[in-house]
Amino acid sequence: MHTLLKLLFIVFMSMTMLHASFLEEESARAIKEKKLILVNIVTENCPYCKKMEREIFSNTTYRKQIEQKFVFVSIDLYDPALPADLRTKYTPANAILSPTRHSIIEGYTGYMDAASFMSVLENVYKAEFK
Repeated sequence: MHTLLKLLFIVFMSMTMLHASFLEEESARAIKEKKLILVNIVTENCPYCKKMEREIFSNTTYRKQIEQKFVFVSIDLYDPALPADLRTKYTPANAILSPTRHSIIEGYTGYMDAASFMSVLENVYKAEFK
């Protein structure tokens, strides 16, 4: 089921281009620092969002690793600033964006353990900056 959700999310997201005004500052910073943008989409009452926040994004070691290669943005699914292209039925959702093309490179919905999540980030970064 997790694989199916991931596949559907990637297919849908890869066909979209983000509005250029979304994440302008983050895009400029990512280009300057040779990073990608990691958008973490959450909802207030999502237990798996809180679990990933606790285990990954609030963990100093993982956060430092993420910030070396990504500009990290966490946003609520219901925030009006979130473009329709990034809205999803399921949270947590994570989208890795190209700051130059304003497009989605990879997208994932659902909980991922820290080791798997960090591995995905590393593989996407390596593929984009080979």
